[in-house]
Amino acid sequence: MNDLFEKHREKLAVFVLILIPVVMMATSAGADVGQEGSSRAVGYTRGVLYTGQLGVVQLLGGTQGLLGAWFSSELAEENERLREENALLREEKTRLIGVLQENARLRKQVGFKDAHPEFDLVPARVIARDTSPYFRVISIKITQEDARLLPRMPVVVAGGVVGQIHKVYDGWADVIILSDPRSNIDALSQRNRAQGVVQGLGKERDYTARVAYLSEKDDVQIGDTMVTSGMGGIFPRELVIGTVTSTSPDERRLFQRVVIEPAVDFSRLDMVYVITGVERPRNEGM
Repeated sequence: MNDLFEKHREKLAVFVLILIPVVMMATSAGADVGQEGSSRAVGYTRGVLYTGQLGVVQLLGGTQGLLGAWFSSELAEENERLREENALLREEKTRLIGVLQENARLRKQVGFKDAHPEFDLVPARVIARDTSPYFRVISIKITQEDARLLPRMPVVVAGGVVGQIHKVYDGWADVIILSDPRSNIDALSQRNRAQGVVQGLGKERDYTARVAYLSEKDDVQIGDTMVTSGMGGIFPRELVIGTVTSTSPDERRLFQRVVIEPAVDFSRLDMVYVITGVERPRNEGM
């Protein structure tokens, strides 16, 4: 019954408001005939109808206010619930994105290991970074208990060269990355085999390095990829170091000024490999 009243409440109110003037007109017409009894009845009826009309209006206004307050409360609760659900969904989305990115990085690293079965690789996790403007060092945690690390051993990721082991401690080690001024890596241009040495610039705001000892006759161009030459017996050959970003003649006109952008994004390093040994092909050096 209450549901039926609520459903037709507005129609009923309109009907009552229309009915009242009609009744008043009818009673007024009866009063014009001049009957005294009818006049009293009309007056009484008008009073009742006016009172009823006012009551209906007040009832509708009060009901509207109550319903408005009720709907507002329900709406506020619903909005709060939706905000909480959205916050949980955003948190879950962020976590899933992190998991997917981590899985992608791990797959890439595993792919690098599978592509180089000749390397003895020891996995390690980056646990700290040195933020001094002139020394670029990261600390790594060794995840393989029986690993035997030594200074100068190469550190790499799937994207390219990271640097070299500097100091070894119990279960962890410091690594000088290639942008450190103390880093020297024999390199060559992948395009035309022009040879030089990649040295860190030690800049505060980036990880750029230079290629030293490239003569003016060496055809080095912006966009060339520099890779390890294998000379010196430290780094295996053909590991990507970085891309040439600028070239200019040296003041003494002996060598070029060549700057490279490392292939590795050092700000995002989390897992690396230490190359502890390389299995050389049997026909190499023959």
